[in-house]
Amino acid sequence: MAKSYDVTSAGVNPVEDRAHRMRMYFIAMTLRVACVVSLFWVRDWWVLLAAAGAVILPWFAVLVGNAVAHGGEQAPDAPEPLQLEAVEPEAVDSSDAAHEVIVIDVDPERRSGGARSPRPGNDS
Repeated sequence: MAKSYDVTSAGVNPVEDRAHRMRMYFIAMTLRVACVVSLFWVRDWWVLLAAAGAVILPWFAVLVGNAVAHGGEQAPDAPEPLQLEAVEPEAVDSSDAAHEVIVIDVDPERRSGGARSPRPGNDS
């Protein structure tokens, strides 16, 4: 059987993801309100359970509410990195080095190849 490839790794629709996180946050905070309200009529060790739910559920609700689904269960195949190959530098002849010309300043007209204007002191 042929292997299927994903065109994109876009993930989950952001609107659906946000709606799911809002539902989960709402459920966790509803359970917290139930824990706080139940503190008024429960007795004995049940008070500790309701108090723990009232304290821990907001932390859990924030974790669930901020957990964005990336949808990256299967990462796309990445190409192999290119390997750099060392290149031998060309041998420089010492006699050529003495004849190098370095141009430091050139008129802008000469560089751009535009119309040549006569230079002062040059009658050509």
